Amino acid sequence: MKRILSILLCLVLVVSLCAAASADYKPGQFQLKIATVTSGSHPWVQMGDYIAKELNERSNGAIEVTVAPGGQLGTDEATIDDMRLGTLDMVIGGTQNAAPFVSQLQVLSMHYLFPSRDIFEASLVQGGDVFNYIQGKYEEQGLGLKLLGLCNSGRRDMHTTKAVNSLADIKGLKMRVTSSQTESDVWSSLGVIPQSMAFNDIYSAAQSNTVSAFECTLSAYNSNALYEVAPYHIATGHQFTPSHVTISEISWNRLPAEFQDLLYEVVGEACLLGNELADDADDSLLDTLVAEKNVIVCEPDLEEFRNAVEPMWDTIAKSCKGEDFLSLIQAQF
Repeated sequence: MKRILSILLCLVLVVSLCAAASADYKPGQFQLKIATVTSGSHPWVQMGDYIAKELNERSNGAIEVTVAPGGQLGTDEATIDDMRLGTLDMVIGGTQNAAPFVSQLQVLSMHYLFPSRDIFEASLVQGGDVFNYIQGKYEEQGLGLKLLGLCNSGRRDMHTTKAVNSLADIKGLKMRVTSSQTESDVWSSLGVIPQSMAFNDIYSAAQSNTVSAFECTLSAYNSNALYEVAPYHIATGHQFTPSHVTISEISWNRLPAEFQDLLYEVVGEACLLGNELADDADDSLLDTLVAEKNVIVCEPDLEEFRNAVEPMWDTIAKSCKGEDFLSLIQAQF
């Protein structure tokens, strides 16, 4: 009986301490804002919504998160700068657009580098070698950023205003690319005329014939209604989209240790959700777009594309000082 009473007293003490700890924080005491350039049902938006919901519930309302989709707070590059200044808390975006800050990230986006989706997603695990390498570069360069997670946001394909059935068909096309120098160099070598611009400018650029081609995931293609201005889906499958969730160190340091741990845990879960959403879209969304949005699918010979790109890997890695990163990634295959 004494043992049971002791156990009960311990439980009461634990509950009391937890209640006291919770009472230390007021509802909405910690405010976080997450920026992303995509909109609608895109995985990045759903990941942000998941983070907001879980953090609020698990902190008993102490953490309130606002998700700003659709580039409301600026381009990826602008929002990363804002995080460094501490005027924005978090970003969910593509690592290609973080390459101006960490040049080695260009390696992660090299076309046809990863042999399968499963291998790609496994390489991005929170706390793994790739994750730690990127965080190390954040610290080495004094960026004032903390990496919280990496995920796959879908397979990237080309989309155009005209049919493309071979590598020769893309020569001379004006094509929107990200701000990554690697992307520009690779597509230029394949014969297109690269046009660097923000993601949210693609629709109007394609509509006005400023560009006649771009590449993105099916989720982004669908959620931004890009099929309206570029109805051809060219199944190049040249890349899986490496995406990051990053927080400003200033924002991170404002959180108590217990909420830092909670945030890290929740972002890890959100990244797994991002992988799942991207995989589902890649496996099923194209059929819906063909049936409901009159999207036309072209399937060129991928060996043509792959053979043209693979010889560039070492050159790209050297140009961005990422030879060690390329070796680290390839060692996981």
